[in-house]
Amino acid sequence: MAIRVAQWTTGEVGRPAVRAVLATPGLELVGCFAWSKDKVGKDVGELCKLPPLGITSTGDLDEFIALRPDVVLYMPLVWSVDEMVRLLEAGINVISTANFITGHSYGEEEMRRLDQAAKNGGVSLYGSGVNPGQASAVGLTVAAVCREVERLSIFEAADCTPYPSAETWRSVGFGSPPDTPGLAETARKRQLVFQDAVEVTAKALGVELDDVRYAPEFGVATKDLDLGYMQIAKGMVCGIKGVWQGIVNGKPFVELGLLWRLGDAMEPDWPIAEGYVIEVRGVPNVRVRYELDPPAVGDDFSASTANPAVNAIPAVVAAHPGLVTIDELPLITARSVSIAS
Repeated sequence: MAIRVAQWTTGEVGRPAVRAVLATPGLELVGCFAWSKDKVGKDVGELCKLPPLGITSTGDLDEFIALRPDVVLYMPLVWSVDEMVRLLEAGINVISTANFITGHSYGEEEMRRLDQAAKNGGVSLYGSGVNPGQASAVGLTVAAVCREVERLSIFEAADCTPYPSAETWRSVGFGSPPDTPGLAETARKRQLVFQDAVEVTAKALGVELDDVRYAPEFGVATKDLDLGYMQIAKGMVCGIKGVWQGIVNGKPFVELGLLWRLGDAMEPDWPIAEGYVIEVRGVPNVRVRYELDPPAVGDDFSASTANPAVNAIPAVVAAHPGLVTIDELPLITARSVSIAS
C-alpha cells in the first residue's frame, strides 16, 4: 500500500515537496495544512501552481489529523513544538525541514518532549534538508574511505539572493547595522540547528565532543540593494561568514562553515564559489566538491531542501519510535527516476 503523506504549508520548501511526493512511486498525497487563512479551502494544486489535485487544504489541526496520514512533511517558516507534539502523539511520523535536525536547537526540554511524544505515538521524528541535513550525509559518506579521521570539514558558499524570504534573512541580522548590539548572538541563535548537525556528525563517527563553538563575520552593502522582496541600505549587513566547530581535546574535529550573501555589492567582497567543499583530514586525506544547480527562479529553487525529506519517507516510517538521525537510517537516495527512451 502507498504511504499516505500530508504536507504542512505550501511555502518556498512546501511547494517543491508536493511536486516530489506526486512524482514518487509508493507515496500518496492525502492532505495539506494551510497556515494562511487565504489559502484554507483551496485545492493544493492551485497553491502549488499545478493542475487541480482534488485535495483541499485545511487550517484546522483536528481536521488535518483526522486525514490519518502516515507521515507529515512539516515545513513551516515558523515552527511550533506544540503542533509537532500533537502530530506525533496522534501516531503520525513527522519529517521536518523547519530548522530541525535533533531538536537540540529548540532547547533541551523541548527536544526531550518531542522525543517522548514520538515514542508515545509509536512513530518517528526526523529532521533533514540540504544543509543542515544532506551535506552531513555526504560528508559521512566521503569519510567512509578513511581508516583514520582527524577532522571533517564541510564548507558551504551561496549567493542567496534568489531565495525570497525577507523574514529568514532579517532573523540572522541581514539589513541591520553591523555594530548592532548582540548581532553575533542573534545570528548564532537563529543558526543553532547547525550545532545539531555538528553533534550528529560527530556521533556518527563515534566521537563525543567537548564543546561546540561558533564565530561569525559580517559583510556590509557598499550601495543600496533592492532585492525585490527586501531592501538593504548601504552600510547594512548583507552577508555572513561563520564556522561552527565541534571541539575535542582543544582542537576542531568537525567544522561546518557557512558563507551567505545577498546582492552584488559587499565589503569584504568574499568570493562565492557556489556549492560545498568537504575535506577529511585522515588516512587518506580526501577533498570533494559538489555543486547544486537550481533554477534561478521558480517554485523548484528550494527543491534541494525538500527532496531529501521526501526521499527519506519510507526509511523514517520504518524506523524505531522516537527521534532518529541520518546515521541511524539506511541509505537515502532518489526514488523518482526518469529514464530516457
